[in-house]
Amino acid sequence: MNKSIQKRSLCRLAVISLVASMTFVASGKASTPLLAEQARDCAAYLGTLPVAKGQVLSDSVNILSWNIQKASNDGWMADLMELGSDTHLAFIQEAALQAQLGEFDPRGPLFQSFSQGYTTASVNSGVMTLSRHAPTMQCNFNSTEPWLGTPKAAAVTEHPLQGRDDRLLAINLHAVNFTFGVEDLQAQLRPLVELLLNHRGPAILAGDFNTWSDARQQLVDQVLSQHGLEPLAFDPDLRTTVFGRPLDHIYVRGLAPEHTEVIPVTSSDHNALRARLKLLM
Repeated sequence: MNKSIQKRSLCRLAVISLVASMTFVASGKASTPLLAEQARDCAAYLGTLPVAKGQVLSDSVNILSWNIQKASNDGWMADLMELGSDTHLAFIQEAALQAQLGEFDPRGPLFQSFSQGYTTASVNSGVMTLSRHAPTMQCNFNSTEPWLGTPKAAAVTEHPLQGRDDRLLAINLHAVNFTFGVEDLQAQLRPLVELLLNHRGPAILAGDFNTWSDARQQLVDQVLSQHGLEPLAFDPDLRTTVFGRPLDHIYVRGLAPEHTEVIPVTSSDHNALRARLKLLM
């Protein structure tokens, strides 16, 4: 590592030390009351932690949401560099730590907010939110796939906004997949809803929702709509589908879309979603 990169890395570590990071794990229905209590603990930090000098987002935010399939296919780095070249927030699912995603930007290392999901002896993956500015808070939530017993993750970060007292809540979700009915998905959403209830500012919830059935899609739409979040539309809609239904979504509150697009890729089994959002007054 050259000296300029090393200096930027040290600065990043100094700033990120201000972030409160908490990890909460759910493993079955019996953990639901405990998870609700932990979500309330996380919510108590919203808007309370100090902001590092200069670490604020402007009123126009470029975002990327992409399941990169554990960075296991050729060309993923080139695609990420192109897709993320002008983004302020990147919501990455199936992010492999070994891929060193935070180092892809030639302008310097990005802040990495990682929540661990599926892990083997050779791969440590989960969801990762990459940001050009330091978040003030991170909370991690994990839910277990009822059939496979493997974890699915959510990373929650909070970001200061230029000239505003409120902050942006950013939730990066990889939803449970193989389930009977929607009860497990509903349980996974519950702590995130607790945060949305307690957060008074704008919010983004993006990721791979595994909405391969009408029932799953209706649940997500209904739950998030109750808390002011609406889905972004894409035209043409080139999102990856299963049984004809898109899996990947971006929901927003307190932001208006100025541009949305889906980028087809061959480096993952999911196409990438991009949006430019404007903060509402």
